[in-house]
Amino acid sequence: MDRLKITACAKINLALSVIGRRPDGYHELDTVMQSVDLSDTVHIEKGAEIKIDGTPFAQEESIEYKAAKLFSEAVGTGGAYIRTEKRIPIAAGLGGGSADAAAVLSGMNRLYNAGLTEMELCSLAVKLGADVPFLISGGTARAKGIGERLTRLNAMPKVYFVIIKADGKPSTGEMFSRLDKTEYIKPDIEKTVKAIESGNTDMLLSTLSNSFEILWENSDILKTVNALGADAAGLSGSGPARFAVFKEKTAAERAKELLSSKGIAAYLCEPTEKSLIIE
Repeated sequence: MDRLKITACAKINLALSVIGRRPDGYHELDTVMQSVDLSDTVHIEKGAEIKIDGTPFAQEESIEYKAAKLFSEAVGTGGAYIRTEKRIPIAAGLGGGSADAAAVLSGMNRLYNAGLTEMELCSLAVKLGADVPFLISGGTARAKGIGERLTRLNAMPKVYFVIIKADGKPSTGEMFSRLDKTEYIKPDIEKTVKAIESGNTDMLLSTLSNSFEILWENSDILKTVNALGADAAGLSGSGPARFAVFKEKTAAERAKELLSSKGIAAYLCEPTEKSLIIE
């Protein structure tokens, strides 16, 4: 096998609590993440060196390059030619870059028959970003620490997400810095976990919350989402992507059509039990 095509799915944070800054400068997190079927396609082919196509960044600055280099140096393999078809919005809090990095790690592991376990891949993945370990396996999971301590949960109840991305987000580092200077909520993640494990949709939707909400409370996108008549709504990651949740597909489709008629880019998604589909 010399080449692979990988579907790399986005994620949303159903609930996210920023516990506080750690002595090492990172932030302690407690979050429940969910894979959704909004995806990029990552093509990987064996190569003597690492080459990246389809990234908006300079080659060596792209997370795909960093993932390939990390894997190659850790395992002692060759390189890869990587081409990414982007559909997940960039810098949105949806884990698009992290999903692509997870695809590269898993893909190279498969291409080179390296035999790394999921746990070993996650140990590499955390060096690339807090979301990458989760996106190795995806589904529904609780993540603690900086994202490396994962606990798989039951599949969440069937719902439909309409995701909207606002523009103008500062860097994730800047968002954490602003949050450190602000009084903010720390959602009770145990409530979200219990709701998922019980399969109670209404209970789950009542727990959606995010510490970063305080930094987006005056945004126009919040007013737009609140006007959709959704069963619940939330913020993913540090933003700016917001998601409206609907129990009925027809209601979600109407909301997407309404947004599209106003020239607002929106994505209709469903939960998925895997983040990577390797072909």
